[in-house]
Parts: sequence; structure tokens; C-alpha cells
Amino acid sequence: MNFSAEKKATFDEKGRVVLPADYKNEMGGNVPGGQMAVELDPYEKCLNVYPMEAWEQRLGYFTSRLNRNNREQSRLLDMIYRSFKVIAVPDSCRMNFPNNFLEKVGIKKDVVFVGQGERIRLWDAAEYDAYISSMGDYGDLFGKHFGDLEEF
Repeated sequence: MNFSAEKKATFDEKGRVVLPADYKNEMGGNVPGGQMAVELDPYEKCLNVYPMEAWEQRLGYFTSRLNRNNREQSRLLDMIYRSFKVIAVPDSCRMNFPNNFLEKVGIKKDVVFVGQGERIRLWDAAEYDAYISSMGDYGDLFGKHFGDLEEF
């Protein structure tokens, strides 16, 4: 899967938001297994939403690199496991996110879904606008990291 673009959405009065159709279509027209993993982003004030296959790979990477018998690494594992939840996604794709996750990232009503490869980021709309404003120039960043790549 290769999610891309941004889509605006609104939480309804029951605290649900619909996964944009483009993202559902990227997964073959439905959410595989009817579940997705939601993670508090460790760096930004947003949620990361993963199809289960991508999440299981990510979680496997974490657990393969950390030793739960090492105090510091065990604490990091605790933090990782506290910062995600697997949620059910019905055929309607009307998703309920954990309230404590929404509160931590300041999501209230208007949101922006942003595809980023194997994950979808979910932002409060105002927070996303502030984030975009703080990013700097796309051309400068692109040139800094990819300017010497001529084969593409």
C-alpha cells in the first residue's frame, strides 16, 4: 500500500469519522480483517493509522530490537505498547478512535487525513495547518536530501 494526498473530514456527533474512500480503495475496497492500528506519533501531534499488516511489521521491528530484560528498553516497550490500539473498522469505514488518543493530540471535530506511504496520519485541522506552516520550503528540503540523485 502506498497512501498519499490529504483529505479533510469531520467527526460526527457520535465521535466517528469516515476513512476517505481513496484510502479504502488503496486497500482493495475494504479494510483487511476489519481492523487497523492507531498509534500516537512519537514526534508530532497526530495519530498514525496503519493497516494491520504494516503495523505488525512495525511492531515486529520494535520488539526484535528491544530487550525486555533491559530496564531502559523494557520501559520503551511499555511506552510503545501504551501508545497504540487496534480498532475495529466496520464496512462503512466509520471509525471510532480512542478518546484519550484524540485528547492527547487535540483532535476535536475537523481533521485532515494525510497519506504517508504505508500509514495514514490523522491531524486536527488547525494543528495540521500550523505543522505545514512550520515545515520550511519543499524545494529546499528536497534538494538537501535528494539534490544529488540524478537517476530519478
